Order: sequence, then C-alpha cells, then structure tokens
Amino acid sequence: MKQLKKWDVHKTAARIASLAFLCAAVLLHTGCSVQKEKHVIIWTNIPEFVSYVELFNSTHEEEKAILVYKANPSKALSTDKDETPPDIVIGPWLRTEKTNRRFRPLDTIFDKENISSSIFYPQLLQAGEVKRTQYLLPVSFNLPAVIFSTDNQELVEDNYMLSLDQIQKTGAAYNKQKENGIYTRIGFAPQSNSDFLYFAAKATGVKFRESKNVFTWNNEGLADSITYLQKWTASANTSSKIEQDFIYKYLYMPAYKQVTSGRTLFAYTTSNQLFLLSSEQTAHIDYRWIYQNKKIPIEDSLVMLGITQRAKHPSQASTFIAWLLNADTQHEILEHKTKMNLDTDQFGIAGGFSSIKEVNEHILPLYVTMLLTNTPPAEMLSVPEKLPPDWTSMKGGIVVPYLKEEVENTGGKPIEPLNKRLAEWMKQNYN
Repeated sequence: MKQLKKWDVHKTAARIASLAFLCAAVLLHTGCSVQKEKHVIIWTNIPEFVSYVELFNSTHEEEKAILVYKANPSKALSTDKDETPPDIVIGPWLRTEKTNRRFRPLDTIFDKENISSSIFYPQLLQAGEVKRTQYLLPVSFNLPAVIFSTDNQELVEDNYMLSLDQIQKTGAAYNKQKENGIYTRIGFAPQSNSDFLYFAAKATGVKFRESKNVFTWNNEGLADSITYLQKWTASANTSSKIEQDFIYKYLYMPAYKQVTSGRTLFAYTTSNQLFLLSSEQTAHIDYRWIYQNKKIPIEDSLVMLGITQRAKHPSQASTFIAWLLNADTQHEILEHKTKMNLDTDQFGIAGGFSSIKEVNEHILPLYVTMLLTNTPPAEMLSVPEKLPPDWTSMKGGIVVPYLKEEVENTGGKPIEPLNKRLAEWMKQNYN
C-alpha cells in the first residue's frame, strides 16, 4: 500500500465568475445582509444554487438564505477562519477524516424536520456517517456510461448495463481492417478518453483515498489495472501506437459524433455530460451504465451538505435542508428549470442525479426523457472513496497523465512511479 503524507491545501482562484456575480445579485435582490438574524449562510461552488436560494427566499417569510461562492467549499472550510462562518456547506470532497470536527451531527434533523431516512439511497446516506452518527447528507451524484449509435442497437446487449469486459469483447467484434491492416473501425479505444483510463483503474481496484491523515492507494490494484488496460489495447486494437493513430485520425470529434459516424461503436461519458446534450444530439444514440464486480461506481464528485460546527443559525439551516431534500421541492426546481430554459446549465438536481430515489425514478425522467428506459439500479450504486479537497487537481495533473503514459508504454524506459510524481507535485504546490 503506497502512502503520502497529508498536505495543507493551497488557495486557488474562483473558476466560476458568473456564480459569484449571481450570488451578489441574490443578496441585493433579497436585501439580505450577513449580519441580519435568521439568514442562513450557504457556501457552495454549484451554480444552480443561485436559483434554489431565490426560490427558497420567495417562499419563506421567516427564514432567508444567503449564497456565498467558494471555488472549493471543502478547502475553504479548513482555511478561511476570519470571515463570517457558514451555516451550511454544499459541495464535493466534504467527506474527510475531520468531518465530525467540522460539522454538527444531523441525526435529530430526521425527527425535527420530518425527513425520512428511507427517501435516500442507503449507501449514499451511510457515506455521510462517522461512527454511526450522521454528519453529512447526500445531495447529488453522477454515473459512468458508454453511448452508441442506435444504428448499432442490435450489437449491444439489451440489459441496461455493460461490464468492462463486455465493452472490450463487443468493441473488438466491431473492429474492421483493410487488407494492409489499417483499421477503418475500432469498437472502443481505451486511450480515446483519459477519464475512462481513470475510471477503469478505479473500477478494477486501485482505491485512491484519504485515510487516517494520509493519501493512499492499492499499489497491487494499480499495477493490475495498468496491465488490464495494456492488454485490452493490445488484444483488441493491435497496439497502443495503432490505437493512438486511429484516435488522432477519426475520434477528434465530440463523443456523440464519434459513435454516429460509425468509426467506433462505443464512447465513454458520464451522466452529467450525456444528459446535457440537446435532443438533436441524442436523437440517434443510446447508452448503457458501466459496472464492474456487480457495482456501478459513482463519480468521485459526490455532492453532500452539512451544518458546520460554527453555524450561527443551525435551526434555520435545518429548515433549508428539509426544504431542499424534498421530492416536491425538487419537482418544483425541475419545473422551474424547464420553464426558464435552464436545462442547458446543469443536469438534474445540483448537476446530477438526486440523492432522493423517488426523484430519479418518477420525476426526473419526465424532464430527461432518455431516463424513461434506463434509470440507475439503486442496489448497484457504489460510493466513492474519501478523497482530499484538491483531488480534481491531483487527478488531472498527476494521476491521469501517469495512467496515460503507462498504457502508452510499449516496453521502453521505465515510467516515473506515481508516488514520486505525487511527492514532487505536493512539494511544488504546498511548500
């Protein structure tokens, strides 16, 4: 098991200037002030909460909410000590070793606000527990998928899901070569999407995670996943170089065009990307969820919320949470998005599937018609590991490039080990 010492996260600039602007607009429109009583202060980096807060404020006379933009709410919670503390924090990466020190227990919210724990996916709800005490509640999540052209419907098993091995086998059967060996079709090219390389590594057992104040991963699982991906490319598509040449020549276009062009059978995507496509773009494509070992791994950026230890208005914060995590409220949110033509901003609730089963199974498909035939199977969802606040930067800057180099490696000079890369990266970024 490889380990790296925990680091102090560095500050990054806000990435969504429009959200910051809209948050200010909410404050001006409602006449709210951070100093006023009963105003719930919410930190988040999810743009859609601007409209959620506006809706809440318009329907509640006693309680009002104020939205404060934080590029990385989890990081801000541990570094910003001098400003007015938030009552609620909403975002990814909130599940850490310090969760129970940063957030208040939420067990009483189920009785006090009449929230039933049964409305949630149990594994998502359990992810917010520390020693059987509820500190965080799930808000939204996304899932991995492959898309394919409806022209090739008969080639894909009609079971709503595909395993990695099924994608490999079905993709290889789709391949077509000229007499000189040049491919004119490749069913699936693992190297065509860097996010897929990471997903495959995670799904096959790498387990990148933050545990007991260190960053760890399963080194044997990492080696196995790299071997798995290398063999996939070699056995299905001849070699890494030939696969890369095909990608460069034919798969330079968006994923939905890759499959409708006929050059490839499958393209990797995630639910938040897939369900933001227009009806014209999805008219001739279908999809399957990807599973491995009987589980569909939820994307790392699982969104959760909690009431902070320093909250000045915990009672009003509970009221907002109870309002938000309600099927009727989320139905109203989705209806408002449709009427205001906001569906192009983010998919679903807070950029993903709702943490409330009823919403995904009975309400969301009314607005995302592709879900009418294939909603996520609740029992197969697998919660991601706990990850550090700067995981997006670490993953994009170090982990994914490492995986790409390893899969491309054809036996030349050894690739620099992952632990050395991460140690150097942390030294440069956090010292």
